[in-house]
Amino acid sequence: MKRISCFVSAAVALGWAAVLNAQQSFVEASVSSVVSCVSKGKERQRCSADTRAGIVMLRPTGEAACLLGRNWGYDDQGVWVSEGCGGDFATGSTSRAAAPAPTAAALVQSEDEKTQMDTTTTGINPTQKYTGGFQPYGSLRTIISVPANGEAEVQDDATRVGINFTTFGPIRVIGITEWGVNLVQSATSLNAGATTASGFGVVQTTTQPVFGARLGSIGVDFGKYGRLSYGKQLSTHYDITSYTTDRFNVFGGVSTATYVAGTDGGQSGTGRADQTVLYHLNFAKNFDFGAQGQLRTADTPQAFNGFGFSLQAKVLPGLQIGGAYNKTYFDNFLTTTVLHGGTDYWAFGGKGTWRNLEWGADWVRQSNGDLAFIPDPAGGPSPIAVGFSANGVEVYSRLKFGKFSAVLGFEDYIPFDLSPLIDPDFKTRYAVVGGEWHISPSGYAFIESRLGDSTDAQGKGGYNAATLGFRYDFTWKTLHLP
Repeated sequence: MKRISCFVSAAVALGWAAVLNAQQSFVEASVSSVVSCVSKGKERQRCSADTRAGIVMLRPTGEAACLLGRNWGYDDQGVWVSEGCGGDFATGSTSRAAAPAPTAAALVQSEDEKTQMDTTTTGINPTQKYTGGFQPYGSLRTIISVPANGEAEVQDDATRVGINFTTFGPIRVIGITEWGVNLVQSATSLNAGATTASGFGVVQTTTQPVFGARLGSIGVDFGKYGRLSYGKQLSTHYDITSYTTDRFNVFGGVSTATYVAGTDGGQSGTGRADQTVLYHLNFAKNFDFGAQGQLRTADTPQAFNGFGFSLQAKVLPGLQIGGAYNKTYFDNFLTTTVLHGGTDYWAFGGKGTWRNLEWGADWVRQSNGDLAFIPDPAGGPSPIAVGFSANGVEVYSRLKFGKFSAVLGFEDYIPFDLSPLIDPDFKTRYAVVGGEWHISPSGYAFIESRLGDSTDAQGKGGYNAATLGFRYDFTWKTLHLP
């Protein structure tokens, strides 16, 4: 019996060796290499790789959930990851490779490790030739807000779901669609960037719909020759103001002229710009150039209803600076009676990471590019829109201590060239103070408050508020057969 037992053990060992050798041979035949790339904390990490035939994430290895286009992606230079994302990436082939061949020690897995691996690879046949990938994703966000008047309210905080799509190869078709999901049906929101409405100059009198389009575009990535896309997408102005805007959990974005006139910046071309042709080019390794043109309406005589440019540079490891200019054309009625002139937006900023600290700062100047809503002097039932210009400063910082983070920031939006209808003390100025508890790599609870000295267009103050909220991000990936 001992001989039989020894023989069986030897046969099993030889069988496992054959399996391991076959798996290793398959991986070597189907991919040029497997690149491991991991970011620590909030830093951005770039790993050199041959990306001409596309990139596939084999399995996540970082501390945070990875979302394509948000905290990981690739270009003609290699793979990049940020905000705690990390993974093993297959490069150099249009075939979907299996996970790297396991070692003898790796054959024994804990239940958690096995569940994670199954989640990554279930349903993927490594013998198939894949032409592209889908990545559904989402972010669940809700808050309890307590304004200065003490009336607590449960609000949605820009919950969204979406799908990224890309083909593989040296020239790739890319697309994204994203919807905002209003979980609470609140008529108001403390977050300026949460709205999906884009009625510039229109008073919003109804509640937000359950679903609203946030993003939707399709384009072509030509590798080293840049990316060209069309649709509702993040603008060149946002390229720079994103250094601070939308990095706070609730407050922020009001001083960067991104979400102007209570909209999502769609018609102004400064936020999630409507009907935009967008081109981006990475060059000389450390530079990114962006250009956009808007085809929003036929009510203006210009071929494009607006255009914009951005230029960013990585000047040092962990330090990036940039600037942007955006010109918007509105119809003659709005330009002459409300805005009283042409509309321009300038933005300059920088962002960086250093050890456990991440920060961003933006300075913005807008001319006739924002609106205040005040009671109709003629006694009409609805408020009227009055245009104004302003200078703005927004500063953001996050300091991480293990599972806890402290958030500090500052908003300063000072209007000028005010209409006599607007109160002369009109300004937005407050500090943002908050903290986060990261319960898991994908979810965290937070508190955030704003404290300051702000006065609205009617001369009323009381902008202080506090919030308690929770956020959970999720994503998964599936590959596309021919």
